[in-house]
Amino acid sequence: MRRTTLIDENGHMVTVKAPEDQPTNDPKEDVHHDFLTDHWMDVAAASYLGFKRHGIGAVVVTQRDPAASPVHESIGTHKLLYSPDGVRSGWLTHNKDRLPTEWLDTRFQSYDPNESAIVVMADEDGSLRVYAVDGTPVPPRSYELVQARQN
Repeated sequence: MRRTTLIDENGHMVTVKAPEDQPTNDPKEDVHHDFLTDHWMDVAAASYLGFKRHGIGAVVVTQRDPAASPVHESIGTHKLLYSPDGVRSGWLTHNKDRLPTEWLDTRFQSYDPNESAIVVMADEDGSLRVYAVDGTPVPPRSYELVQARQN
């Protein structure tokens, strides 16, 4: 598994892991890494809350029309959703043929939702990339901080 560790402007570390067979030296991956570093707390909070409510799954990051986004949105042109694994009508199941299911299944069985998140980046061109992401603050603390920010 390929691993990249990045540090955000506040000194928080984010480690992004990708499958070996996912494209390398791709500008999209750089954009994904930047997004995951810049928005780690939002992704971690979504992952933690999703796991607490629905069990094992992944945060799916999709693009959205910036004109349709409220000004106060912290993510701006992206939408986060949580898709539990194994739900018949869920996003992951619907896109199963386009995802590295063996890699995802291994991550779902081994990740600790208190420490990391499984993320699917869905680009406007229809491409999907998957990542296992660890960072600071950890997901439960990120959830607390995101909740406090929204109050």
